[in-house]
Amino acid sequence: MGTILFLLLFFFVLLPLARIAWAAWRQYRLLRDHMRRAQEFEDRFRRAAGASDSAHEPQQPAARKKKIDPDVGEYVQFEEMRVYASDDIDEAPAATEAPAEQIEDADWEDITGKNN
Repeated sequence: MGTILFLLLFFFVLLPLARIAWAAWRQYRLLRDHMRRAQEFEDRFRRAAGASDSAHEPQQPAARKKKIDPDVGEYVQFEEMRVYASDDIDEAPAATEAPAEQIEDADWEDITGKNN
């Protein structure tokens, strides 16, 4: 009975776990080798281009030129003003007054077909 239990455990648990571990290790090894080859290729490319080994530091991107020259145009100062709907612009509406009726420039029509 113990032998059958061991064989079942071996074939249905241990062997699949070993296969998964082997596949994961193989993928890790392939990735590590690929990264090593890529680094060697980059080093050979830099040496061929005449760059020194200290040039491995990433370079800052060049500043982009502005589309409009700063000397073009002029600076205009402005002041924000409140505009009230009443005829007398000098006095602000009282806080107790109801807000003015909003003016709409379009009539909306419900086209969804839902009945309200």
